[in-house]
Amino acid sequence: MAVLLLATSACGGAPAAQNPPAARNTAPLYDLLPDKQKRAGKIMVGSDISYAPMEYYDTDGTTVLGFDKELGDALGRRLGVPFEFGNASFDGLVTALKSGRIDLVMSGMSDTKERQQRVDFVDYYTAGAMLLVRKGNPDNLRSLADLCGRTVAVQRATTQESYARNQSESCVRQGGQKIEILSFDRETEALLQVKQGRAAAGLEDYPVATYNARTSGGGNDFEVAGEQINAGPLGIAVAKDNTALRNAVQRALQEVMASGEYTKLIDKWGIPAGALTSATVNAGT
Repeated sequence: MAVLLLATSACGGAPAAQNPPAARNTAPLYDLLPDKQKRAGKIMVGSDISYAPMEYYDTDGTTVLGFDKELGDALGRRLGVPFEFGNASFDGLVTALKSGRIDLVMSGMSDTKERQQRVDFVDYYTAGAMLLVRKGNPDNLRSLADLCGRTVAVQRATTQESYARNQSESCVRQGGQKIEILSFDRETEALLQVKQGRAAAGLEDYPVATYNARTSGGGNDFEVAGEQINAGPLGIAVAKDNTALRNAVQRALQEVMASGEYTKLIDKWGIPAGALTSATVNAGT
């Protein structure tokens, strides 16, 4: 009976419904993506979304804005899948990446030799740390050495926290007082300590410090002091065993740079001092 039914189906009646073939993804670099991201139809990005102007929430509390977000959108258009940003504390991002819960980290993360032991970086910007002080610089701070015996506020697990600790040790070795370091999960929490006078200064990446100086309180709350400290590359972090994704992101970034779109984003967000002209891998020292 089964054979007869099959024959009948083959010879007459309405043809069986068929699913239309899936449309081919025509993005220029789609073929470079690993199968995992092709199947998922997106790239999961881990980010501490409280680091304006790199990434931050709009007033609705859900829409992600910032240079990193728009750069991710541009990369996604070339790779053929969107970059989907998810919020997490900065000190947990590398762990989430290594465990496979996210595909990339885009969070103003400094590419350093120490971090390169755990992840790879596609470098997209250069920045150093800067002192952010209250408007008028009441303590006349100009350098890390000026922080001896004072209180500084930083975000936990950042290079800025490391700079403050190293400087504190140097202060003591030279017969001075240690630096009191206040560390927080969010940059916004550290910033509040400076604004309210509980810390003499904050340490932030150049684009973040200058953005806060321009915008907080209509430009009346803060100012930057001194020069950039230990300027180096910021990178998009990728798991070390995922070289295919790393290479795809690097290729996409190079195309965004070559097209002029990167420069437009740099200008839009007012962060020209750290622009790069090529997408390097693990260039941090």
